[in-house]
Amino acid sequence: MSARSDIIAASQRRCAEELLSFDALHRREVMSQLCFDRISQKQEFLVDKFHDSESWNETSYYMLLRGLDIKTNRATYERLAHILPYRILGKVTYDFRSVAALLLGCAGLLTPLARMCADDKDITELQDTFEYESHKFILERLDVRDWQLVGIKGDNHPIVRLLQLADVLATHQYLMNDILECRTKGDVERFFCNRPLPKWARRFLSNMGRDGVMSRTRAHMLGINVVAQLQIFYSEYTMRRDLDSRGIELLEQLPAEDNLFVGRWNKLGIKAENSLESQALLQLAKEYCANLLCDKCPFRRFADAK
Repeated sequence: MSARSDIIAASQRRCAEELLSFDALHRREVMSQLCFDRISQKQEFLVDKFHDSESWNETSYYMLLRGLDIKTNRATYERLAHILPYRILGKVTYDFRSVAALLLGCAGLLTPLARMCADDKDITELQDTFEYESHKFILERLDVRDWQLVGIKGDNHPIVRLLQLADVLATHQYLMNDILECRTKGDVERFFCNRPLPKWARRFLSNMGRDGVMSRTRAHMLGINVVAQLQIFYSEYTMRRDLDSRGIELLEQLPAEDNLFVGRWNKLGIKAENSLESQALLQLAKEYCANLLCDKCPFRRFADAK
């Protein structure tokens, strides 16, 4: 370990020791402050995206596409949202095949699919649907080379993710309204985990025996990073007092994330009870500990004043 890494690790150990000394009330207060700190940073991005379109459904659609991959292909999903805006989907029949055809076609993934599944009637129908709609709406398409496909695990393959999103969009025609209605972990799972993948698409899964329904873990991540964030932004932007706490309550309902940063806190004895707390610990680790910003850290200010 470098000297800087040693300093960061020591800082985190000190924070963990102090947090463990807090009673339940003080722990909740500091966790809430850190979570709000993280939320406020994410909201800046949401404000910009909403002002680009002035449409709640468009913003929700963009955030869902962006949330399908937090690393490798995120920029490509964002480009797809740009060349295939939600308003186009609103002009076609809200059925799974039509939405899937537009998403896969504009993503540039239908042509390689057709080569791979030359005799599959379903793929031919998707191609025909896309060619008709793309001509009518003069749609662009990405190149398959825009996607990073090498080394991508089956469940994260863009074809799998886009088909899962097609199910969500075909099922929830009033997208933002349905997002606002998600109140519990079960609501989030029902929102995202519905239709099995078509049989031809299951070849991209890590386990071909699975049906390809979005996993609950992935649904929870979208609930944390998309649904709750949109609920919080919507309530603040529209000043809907009746929705003020909905996004925060949803974060308290969803299970804590399981990642490297949260795992490090677990080893120090700090176990996140829900996603609000795991978001707080992520903010503490990534924003403050990693940058040695102890003097600006909400936790440090709270602990010193306690």
